[in-house]
Amino acid sequence: MAVGTITRFSEGMGAEQYDAVTAEMGLADEPPDGLIFHSAGELEGRFQVFNVWETRENFERFTEDRLRPAQVAVMGEERVAALPDADVVHVAIHKYVIP
Repeated sequence: MAVGTITRFSEGMGAEQYDAVTAEMGLADEPPDGLIFHSAGELEGRFQVFNVWETRENFERFTEDRLRPAQVAVMGEERVAALPDADVVHVAIHKYVIP
C-alpha cells in the first residue's frame, strides 16, 4: 500500500535550503526508487514536503541514502547535526490518481 509523508521542516529551513538540497540530489533528473509524487511549499509559516511513496521503506531508504548526504554536502555536518528533527507524518494512501 502506498504511503504519504508530510515533512515539516524546522524553523529557519525554507525554500532556499530545499532548492539547494534537491539540486544536490538531482531529484528532478533522478527520482528516488519508489517515489510516486513529490511536492513542496510553505504552509502556516513552515516549509513542508508532501510525497507519496510505494512503501514506507522507500521513504526511509531515500532519507538515509540520498537526503541526509545531500543535506551535509550543502549545509555541512555540524549544521545538519544541530538541526532539530523535522516533523514527519506517515499517512496510508487509500487511493491516488495521476492523470
